[in-house]
Amino acid sequence: MTVKLPTGAVTLMAGAEGSARLWQTQPDDMAAALPWLRTTAVHLIALNDGILRSGLDNTEGFVATFGCASDALSCALALQLAPTDPFSLCIGVHSVADGAAKLCDVAHGGQTLISGTTVSSGFGGLPAGATLTHLGSHRLDDPQWQERLFELRHPGLPKRIQLLDVPQAVLAHDLLN
Repeated sequence: MTVKLPTGAVTLMAGAEGSARLWQTQPDDMAAALPWLRTTAVHLIALNDGILRSGLDNTEGFVATFGCASDALSCALALQLAPTDPFSLCIGVHSVADGAAKLCDVAHGGQTLISGTTVSSGFGGLPAGATLTHLGSHRLDDPQWQERLFELRHPGLPKRIQLLDVPQAVLAHDLLN
C-alpha cells in the first residue's frame, strides 16, 4: 500500500502495556530497564527530527512531536524494533495530542496505531518495508469521535491478531444512519 503521509505537527504518544502490573510484580527489572528505555527513546526521537515534549522522567510513557507523519512513523517503528524489555510499547500517532493519547490507550503492546485523519491529510512516506493495514472505523472513548484506524506493520514486528480494546467498531449501518 503506497501511502502519502501529512506534513505539519504530528504527535507520537507511547506507553507501556501493563506497566502497573509489571511495577508490582517486577519492580527491580522495571527500575533497571527504565534508563535504557529513556536513552533509547530520546535518541530515536532526535534521530527522526522529533522533540520530546513530556515523560521519561520517572515513567515509561512519553509524548513527542514531529514535523511530519513520516518522521513520527519512522520513530515509532524504530522504537518497536528496539529491545525495550520488559516494556512493550503501545504507540499512537495523530495530528492532535488528544487523538494520539486515545490511540495509545487502545493499542496493544508492540502495536503502533495511526489515525485515518493523519493518513489522509497530506504528504510523506512510510519507513522502508513498512505498510499500513486498515483496521476499520472505531469509536474510541468519546461516542462522538469515530476514526478510521491503521496499524503500522513491518516484517520485523509480530503479526497482530488481537482485537483493539475499543468500546465497539462502527458498523456500516451506523455510518449510513
